[in-house]
Amino acid sequence: MEEEKKKNPLKKIIIVLVVLAVLAAGGFWLLCAEMKMTTGSKVSSRNATAKTYFNAVSLQVEEYYKENGGKVPADKEYIIRGKGSVNDPCELLAESMTNKYIHDHEICWVVKFEDGKACEAWAARRPIKDSELRYYSRSELIEMSNEHPLRQDKLVLGYYNAAEGDTYTG
Repeated sequence: MEEEKKKNPLKKIIIVLVVLAVLAAGGFWLLCAEMKMTTGSKVSSRNATAKTYFNAVSLQVEEYYKENGGKVPADKEYIIRGKGSVNDPCELLAESMTNKYIHDHEICWVVKFEDGKACEAWAARRPIKDSELRYYSRSELIEMSNEHPLRQDKLVLGYYNAAEGDTYTG
């Protein structure tokens, strides 16, 4: 009889631990599913951010060349990178400058110029790699962001293409 009393608490503890593990796994799965359901709005928001930087950097470059009595070079493709309101020095803007149209300090961005005009922009809460500077469909951005749902905010890459404007194909 005493042996049964000793085994009983151990069985109860094991059952409680198994139930807690199942609940924790289910909760984690639900959390991931919930985060995946909101990815579309996160991508839309980051795409809007990319468009904001596209417009702000475009205005900054146009004003810079207008003030210095020149035209924006159209001889080749130019890339301008920056974080927040400050651009990195590059061929198009030889010095680092603060953009008066931008007030966010956490977003990393890249704007590409072709034929003397801005044509594409990317935005993220992390540095953007050269290999990421390409065309993205909205569905591709959502799929990429869902690869690691708990790190979505850092992973979500925003994209804006001047030729498409605000329309994105799924």
